Amino acid sequence: MADIFEKAEQVLAEIAAQSPANAAELEAFRIQYLGTKGLIKSLMEEMRNVPNERKRDYGQLMNRLKQEAESKHDALKEIFESQSQGAAAQAIDLTAPGEPLPLGSRHPVAVTMNRIVDIFTRMGFSVVDGPEIEDDWHNFTAMNTPEDHPARDMQDTFYVVDAPGMLLRTHTSPVQARVMKYRKPPIRIIAPGRVYRNETISTRSHAQFHQVEGLYIDEGVSFADLKQTLLYFAQEMFGATKIRLRPSFSRSPNRLLKWTSGWVRIPKKTPASPKAPAGWKS
Repeated sequence: MADIFEKAEQVLAEIAAQSPANAAELEAFRIQYLGTKGLIKSLMEEMRNVPNERKRDYGQLMNRLKQEAESKHDALKEIFESQSQGAAAQAIDLTAPGEPLPLGSRHPVAVTMNRIVDIFTRMGFSVVDGPEIEDDWHNFTAMNTPEDHPARDMQDTFYVVDAPGMLLRTHTSPVQARVMKYRKPPIRIIAPGRVYRNETISTRSHAQFHQVEGLYIDEGVSFADLKQTLLYFAQEMFGATKIRLRPSFSRSPNRLLKWTSGWVRIPKKTPASPKAPAGWKS
């Protein structure tokens, strides 16, 4: 019986003397002492041959043996893993350029708006933005929209329930009013942005869309400047084209450009719309 205790003490001394130098040797150490067929497992199976009065002593010796083996294995494992991570970090070239991230593409609306802004800024227009939640005065009254105008109805405009007199702007015209309040002429601005109308959503329309309005105030500015500005914009935007200016009536004051069969038609808000002259495309 003394041989079992001596063998256990001998294994304990071997564990203390072991010093694996790398991860592979540590794994061999684990298999030799802590594996399912290792020395500690076989020594624990000898418990059935130990007299009852010595089982407690033998059990304590087995616990000590297992704890020594596990503590050495865990401590060396942590050291080797830390060394491996450090070596991997040193292998990284921090001066090398990073891997490029795949980029998406811009939305067609954003691309179009950017083109429009670029064309007008080349003509000397500055870009001005304004709030999308607007008050009634800037959105309607300042635009000379009467109280009984259909655009003020609930079925045409989104009003803010908890803020009387506030609404989602129906056009970017309020930006013009705000600019004229704090800026003296000359003024040459465009006001691009989102606007909102209470309309049925379909393949042709939406309750939210984008709009660009322009304002040019200065001495000596005439209708010829308007025509040339629109012509330059149309040619830059659509390529080689012509524009057609004709009077028309529209309840929507912001319908400025319409592409029709090679021509850009610019309606003007008037009470009547005469027939097109012979030879004009429409």
